[in-house]
Order: sequence, then structure tokens, then C-alpha cells
Amino acid sequence: MNVDQIDIEILEDGTLAVTSGDVSEANHMSADELLEELEREMGGSRTTKKREHPFLKGKRVLRGGRIVKA
Repeated sequence: MNVDQIDIEILEDGTLAVTSGDVSEANHMSADELLEELEREMGGSRTTKKREHPFLKGKRVLRGGRIVKA
């Protein structure tokens, strides 16, 4: 998945699956607004699942951003 790319898939049950990769700081606000607008127009509620970043796999992030091994 590329930076600033958002994929929207209509599932068999009529719900939307929205997947994004990294969103640049310049476009982050616009991406959030797009998701809010989709939620408003489609009705219902939004469920967010965060994916683990590859460089954090098997690591734990502590307060302050310090990374230690899990």
C-alpha cells in the first residue's frame, strides 16, 4: 500500500471496508474528514482496527515513545 492511498471495498453485507497505509501529515486531516463523511453518509458506526507497524513487530512501546523488546 502506498503513502496517501485509501482503498474502499463494498462487502457482501453492504458495509464498507476502508484500508489505508501511511497517510502523510499534509493529508491526515483530509483523510479523517473523508472517513467522517463516509460514516455520516452511510449511517451506522465506524469500527477502527489499527495494524501493527512492521518496525514495531514484537516490540512494546512505552510512555514517552521509548521502544523496548517484548
